[in-house]
Amino acid sequence: MDITNYLENIKDEIGDENSNRLELLYNNIENETLKIIFSKIHFEVNSLLKYMNSRLKNGHYTANESRMLLNYMDIIDGLQSRLRETKFSFSINRYYKDILNKCMDFLVEYGGSSIPNGFKKIELLLTKPMFEIKNKIQVKTSNKETNYNIKLIGEGSYAKVFKYKDNHYNRTFAIKRAKKNLTKKEYNRFKKEYEEMSNLNSPYIIEVYRYDDSENEYTMEYVDYTLYEYINKNNNTIGIEERKNLVYQVLRAFNYLHNKSLLHRDISLTNTLIKEYDTLKVIKISDFGLVKTQESNLTSISSELKGSLNDPNLELYGFKNYEIRHETYALTRLIYFIMTGKTTINKSKLKNIELKNFVLKGLDNNLEKRYQNTCDIRNAFSKIKF
Repeated sequence: MDITNYLENIKDEIGDENSNRLELLYNNIENETLKIIFSKIHFEVNSLLKYMNSRLKNGHYTANESRMLLNYMDIIDGLQSRLRETKFSFSINRYYKDILNKCMDFLVEYGGSSIPNGFKKIELLLTKPMFEIKNKIQVKTSNKETNYNIKLIGEGSYAKVFKYKDNHYNRTFAIKRAKKNLTKKEYNRFKKEYEEMSNLNSPYIIEVYRYDDSENEYTMEYVDYTLYEYINKNNNTIGIEERKNLVYQVLRAFNYLHNKSLLHRDISLTNTLIKEYDTLKVIKISDFGLVKTQESNLTSISSELKGSLNDPNLELYGFKNYEIRHETYALTRLIYFIMTGKTTINKSKLKNIELKNFVLKGLDNNLEKRYQNTCDIRNAFSKIKF
């Protein structure tokens, strides 16, 4: 029996009345049937444990409730066993797992159950889930299929990012998975992101490997830090030469993209990543969901302003009119962060006059006075004395 039919049978067995009372706790469960099962079992187990609390003084847990709680415990065990090697593998809240194990020691099916002396009142979980999915990914190598646990490491408006250790390759990979509530246009943009990245071949661009249409997700290179994390963590120890090296890598990355007639449009401190090798830190550019190509029709007139470093005047120009000089604006802000570790630019407090003039030109309100391309930025930056 496949998983879908199995879950439907479980749902039919336990019913779905009262399941919506705790469904909010399981909004992260992508399978609707499993969401109903979890919320239903959680509600019913809570009700049975609440009743058990009321019988503590009496010391006797009635027969019908004993059988019902034992039945739900059997269903939980069956679910865990059946789903263990699937992407729906789940764990039980540790507190509830301990409580249910203690109940198993004294519950009997007939005649009611004697509650042990000293059995303490049970605190019911009302704001935390009783069950949590152990996210998994299924990887095929040759004729073998292997399930790996995946860990959530990031989340945006349209997708979640997970990581997992692949034992076959002995490497860590990342998974970018589209959220389930996207529009058709947003799904198209998500897949377009993968397609654009798969056509790129640069050490400064995140590598992507495989797209899974059934899950709307793709596998990609795992990178250690966002630029924001790395600079914040090491700002007091990073030397000028290392900072300059990171800047030149960023400029090489974007010069490569612009030579491909691509505009990233979503430059940020978290979309710029750093991969650590033994003696080397390498910039990696990620998140191409808003990439603009010459033939792209995925940008509507009403597109909202994106990119945390973008020119605020784009709200007046319209995001559909984004061009190279808006990209150089965002790059100027990115470079400023790399060199100073500061996200806010206070022009009046910039002591390095050459850096100040560099920043003022890059952020000029007059597009004609800005850097016209990455070569302009590089030439100006190389002349700054730090």
